[in-house]
Amino acid sequence: MGLRAAALTLALALCCAQASDVLADDLSGTAWRLVKIMSMDDRVDAPDDPSDYTLEFRADGSAAILADCNRGMGSWVSESTSQLQFGPIASTQAMCLPGSLSETYLAQFVWVRSYVMQDGHLFLATMADGSIIEFEPVGVAPRAATVLGEEVRTTDAAVMQDVILTRLFDRYASEQGVGVEPAEVDSYVEMMERGMVEQGLTAEKDLTPEEAQEVAAMRRSMAESIIRQWKINRSLYDRYGGRIIYQQLGPEPLDAYQLFLEQRHAEGAFAIHDPALEQGFWNYFNNDALHDFMELGSADEARA
Repeated sequence: MGLRAAALTLALALCCAQASDVLADDLSGTAWRLVKIMSMDDRVDAPDDPSDYTLEFRADGSAAILADCNRGMGSWVSESTSQLQFGPIASTQAMCLPGSLSETYLAQFVWVRSYVMQDGHLFLATMADGSIIEFEPVGVAPRAATVLGEEVRTTDAAVMQDVILTRLFDRYASEQGVGVEPAEVDSYVEMMERGMVEQGLTAEKDLTPEEAQEVAAMRRSMAESIIRQWKINRSLYDRYGGRIIYQQLGPEPLDAYQLFLEQRHAEGAFAIHDPALEQGFWNYFNNDALHDFMELGSADEARA
């Protein structure tokens, strides 16, 4: 089925969604794997292995994404029937093998605006170019861990780690009063936009006013997330010290992370129930070969 036919099918389904009782509750707690991405020019991208491209809607409003060799975390919200929108997706930036759909897949979420379920499949519709992303359901994963009373169901150690860190960092930020001021976001966005101009990135000039407004809102949300995490990292480093590593979104106090997690684990804030996943979880912090450390006493360390 071409995109135009698919778009018509989706439009008809959305029109009748109220009658079929398709609500946001249908998404909460569900997990899906990619069937195909249909673009406006009738191009169809289908994965060699659908299990390499998944999407999980968690009940707390977070979304977990597997995109081949990369993983992403973000948020999702559905404020009305069949309406769906994702917040900024923070993802790893590994280079997958040739033929991977990782970049194509991850690029879709920022533009998603609606969804519908048909014949057990989930269809997401985007705003920018009319793409439609089709998913099929994934079975419920076993309980891997518990963090602050919440069950984490997955078979992937990295996904489990993302959830545990997110919950514990959120609690820590609340305890320490970590927040972000509007002026800080203004400054960061201004720096970001100035950098884009200097690099000759002018694609935004072709956006409609509505699209430009949404991009600006998403950019501010991303800036707030980055600034908040930097403040959490600084607070943890001030408390625990240790070595710092280079990461895509800025310096990361690896040793401080480990000491913080060991303390919270001892306090019972989280528990990992699968021995294999537990080993994978701690390997990130124990295996120095995985990281590029800032040299002690270097200018980079001082700047971080």
